[in-house]
Amino acid sequence: MDIAQKRKRKEARRLFLTGECTSNAEIGRRLGLKPHTVAKYRKEEDWDGLTLKADRRAAQRIIESVVTERVSLETKHYNYWEALLRQVGEKIRANAGVMDTREMSELGALIEKAQRGQRLARGLSLDGENEQQIRAQGEAEMLHLIDVFIEAVKRYITDEQARDNIQRAVMETVPEEQAGGTGERQEPLAH
Repeated sequence: MDIAQKRKRKEARRLFLTGECTSNAEIGRRLGLKPHTVAKYRKEEDWDGLTLKADRRAAQRIIESVVTERVSLETKHYNYWEALLRQVGEKIRANAGVMDTREMSELGALIEKAQRGQRLARGLSLDGENEQQIRAQGEAEMLHLIDVFIEAVKRYITDEQARDNIQRAVMETVPEEQAGGTGERQEPLAH
């Protein structure tokens, strides 16, 4: 392949991966290439796979940013509640024998509120359930729905090839972490 063709191929890849052009025909028109030549480049270099990887990396960066911001905010909230508890403790020590029942009740309410704030800042629910338990429950419910869907496909779709394709497509969309909790995808259910 000559240098001009290599440049056109590289430019075609850039146009597709940046989203400037989305169809082979459009890329071909821009660069003076035939659409089937662009399709050949696209298939050989797996541009669609590269786009998917880039989208996943961008999504992962966004998630990491959100998580970092959330952890930072939760740490600040926890520290604010900790400072409040410290001040309440100092007030109790300073006025140990002088406080009346109303003041003690108000301090007790402040302590309870601070403890609840700390639990929330740590990502814990007020009823004792933590984020991991909530996620595990959600994953179990999602896997149950997939099983129900696959059973319905088995019951109502008579074409075995179509049934296998649907089942495979569903199982491929399940994130690896959710497949049985082992990091491995589960095998599709037997017919």
